[in-house]
Amino acid sequence: MSISSPVTAPREVADPQLSIIVPCYQEEQSLPAFHVRIRALMARLPVSSEVLYVDDGSRDGSVALLERLRQETGVRCLFLSRNFGKEAALCAGIDHARGQALVFIDADLQDPPELIEHMVAHWREGFEVVNMQRRRRTGDSWFKRTTARLYYRMMGVLVERMRIPSDVSDFRLIGPAPLAALRAMDERSRMLKGLVGWVGFKTIELPYERTARRAGSSKFNFLGLLDLAISGVLGFSRKPLRWFSLASLLIWVAAVVYILVALVGGTLDAHHLLIGLGAFLCLGVAMVGEYLGATLSEVKRRPHYLLKGQSTQRSSRAHKAQGRWS
Repeated sequence: MSISSPVTAPREVADPQLSIIVPCYQEEQSLPAFHVRIRALMARLPVSSEVLYVDDGSRDGSVALLERLRQETGVRCLFLSRNFGKEAALCAGIDHARGQALVFIDADLQDPPELIEHMVAHWREGFEVVNMQRRRRTGDSWFKRTTARLYYRMMGVLVERMRIPSDVSDFRLIGPAPLAALRAMDERSRMLKGLVGWVGFKTIELPYERTARRAGSSKFNFLGLLDLAISGVLGFSRKPLRWFSLASLLIWVAAVVYILVALVGGTLDAHHLLIGLGAFLCLGVAMVGEYLGATLSEVKRRPHYLLKGQSTQRSSRAHKAQGRWS
């Protein structure tokens, strides 16, 4: 079956009820099969829909393929000027989507597009956020499974007054109310997993089996996960800063007691105490530097992405959203 000949063309409407956002980076091998399945799914949906591909600076044949796909009814494409990262690609999708609700899904087919039908059904039942929760991480290496497990446990301990469910990636549906809240936020450093949890609203997790990648290779690595973890901690928790403040207070109290005892006994020796204090001082400076870095990112107000071109005129809603985010 040709990828430019879907099973049934979805209805073309000025304001679709659902936008399916697909971030793409070097997905030339998986895009054809993904597109066939997503178009078949769109034809079965009980709501009007569009698919919005966001190319994140791919250097393979993804751009040429998307240029062909954008000629189809109900297909739109955005092309970022370079690789800004997945979070920026998702932000671009939020800015330019025309649907009342959004679904995020990767193009690697590890997340079955057919599950969007169930997500829409729960949305129509009244859920504003529908998260897809993996039962198993099929195809992932032991290292990736372990680091991901540690990441979710760490975030569960550190984040405050909110919940980031474990084994939930970006495969989710976001309804009109949380979508409006996300568009109103003017933060520069973004982690959508955290922001979606922070805005709240009626949420449900649906378990599913994630399949192994059929083509290409994962673009995520340990450094990417570490960067995401740091962004999450700095963006949603001050617990590390409070822990350091408490530790500093305890050390200060211990130092005072130590000095008083040494003065009374006449054996004052600050050598070991200075080593300990120096170590904690270095740790404190590093932590303060992280927070200053996050503050600097907010002050700079750099755009999340720059577009080389776009497939259609943006709606007035997208113009307003970009005005708030840029």
